[in-house]
Amino acid sequence: MKISNILIIFFLIISIQGGYSAEETNGLANLKKVADDMKFQNGMEFYKLEKFNRALDEFNEYLEIYYDGIHRNEALKKIAEIHIRYFNYQKAIDAYRALYQEFSGTDEGIDAYFQIGICYNKMGFDAKAEGIFKYIIEAHPGTAAAQNSQIQLDLLKISAD
Repeated sequence: MKISNILIIFFLIISIQGGYSAEETNGLANLKKVADDMKFQNGMEFYKLEKFNRALDEFNEYLEIYYDGIHRNEALKKIAEIHIRYFNYQKAIDAYRALYQEFSGTDEGIDAYFQIGICYNKMGFDAKAEGIFKYIIEAHPGTAAAQNSQIQLDLLKISAD
């Protein structure tokens, strides 16, 4: 009888401690998500206020801190957009390339690769742009990026004539 009571108390203590541990883990995960969201939103607020240098700082800091953050793709895209606003196409290419490397299996990653082609086109490197557009059409047929790539190839052909 005493042994069974002791075992029951032992199992109750273990189950109560396990519950607290799960709660603490869940609470910690929620705090990480909130911190992740807040850091990204700081960058977005500066972007909306058109304080692009400050937004760049915030987005770059976000990428450094949250290397597995839930807004990485959006931060990389905003960084590229800011560099395009300043006509700094090489830095935009770097941001789009990072986006493509991390998300190459998604439509967003393929679109980032398409944007690299657009940047090369704006820089006057038509051959590089053409190569990217052809690759997208061959490797990702039926996607929006492939359709847009075909349009860009047609425009390159028209401008060359």
